[in-house]
Amino acid sequence: MNSINGMLDRAFKETVHYDVEIKLRTPATVEGLADIYNTLSSGQHVDATMALSVYLYGKEGDVQSSYLVVMDEGQKSLNFKDTKGKEIPLPEEGALITPRMAKALAVDIGDTLRAESLDGTVMALKVADIVDFPVGNEIYLSKTAFAKVSALPFLVRTLLIQGQDLDLSKLNSDPRISLVETKEEMRNNMLIVLESLQSFQMILILFAGLLAFAVMMVLGRMNYYERIRELATLKVLGFYENEMKRLVLRETIWITVFGLPFGYILGSLLLGVILDQATTPDLEILPMIELSSIAVGFAFMLGFTMLVNFMMGRQFKKVDMVASLKSVE
Repeated sequence: MNSINGMLDRAFKETVHYDVEIKLRTPATVEGLADIYNTLSSGQHVDATMALSVYLYGKEGDVQSSYLVVMDEGQKSLNFKDTKGKEIPLPEEGALITPRMAKALAVDIGDTLRAESLDGTVMALKVADIVDFPVGNEIYLSKTAFAKVSALPFLVRTLLIQGQDLDLSKLNSDPRISLVETKEEMRNNMLIVLESLQSFQMILILFAGLLAFAVMMVLGRMNYYERIRELATLKVLGFYENEMKRLVLRETIWITVFGLPFGYILGSLLLGVILDQATTPDLEILPMIELSSIAVGFAFMLGFTMLVNFMMGRQFKKVDMVASLKSVE
């Protein structure tokens, strides 16, 4: 759950800087959208983008279906960063691709891809850089770079607007517009998609807790019954009940304390394996465990240990000294 929330924060706080997305029903020229630009004049910045559906072919014949997104070099809507976290602008030559696309096509920086649009137009795209883009698997070109590889005109398909409290009522009824969506609505829509996954996670957490309690209970009972002769001997020698508890049950607490770091390490490795399998071409979730989650997990384990110790401690009153000392080892 921390990893999913971290992915959404990366996407909508670090990468996506626009506040509203407007999608057109059919592509149009910038001049033909002058009235829409006037309506959005109160916004801080407006970026026009063009998107083409293309098939990408790697060096070894690998094929991927994606969208080729063309934007102005000075765009402010998307904050591109390479895999080392360094901010990079849209290059004047070549395309930006995600690590997932680079892996699927077996290409690296400097390699050339062949892009084929649905109308049969073929373009040679050089990989200028690989950008850390957690959501989506599009490839990005600047207008200048696109003009060097294609003779197609730039037609606007989507408008990305920066600005709060915009009056979008007129745009909702515009027949040229198919969708007006805020960044918050996009995030909520993604959460709805991931809701079933979060429900599954809650089930995993519940059963993990039950399993942890069952294991602690079994270990506690084994420790008690295997040492019942020792407990009877201590009782005969005059040890008080609380002293016997400190001698025997304290071991369970120390075992739990020493085991917690190993549980964290193994749990982190398991999380990495699970999220690696869950990564799709359109979504990348990196492992992330917050300190609060670690503290809650440790607190639950210590709580289970104390509960087991309390339940087993009540058994000390029932120790039959004669029967226990006569038992065959």
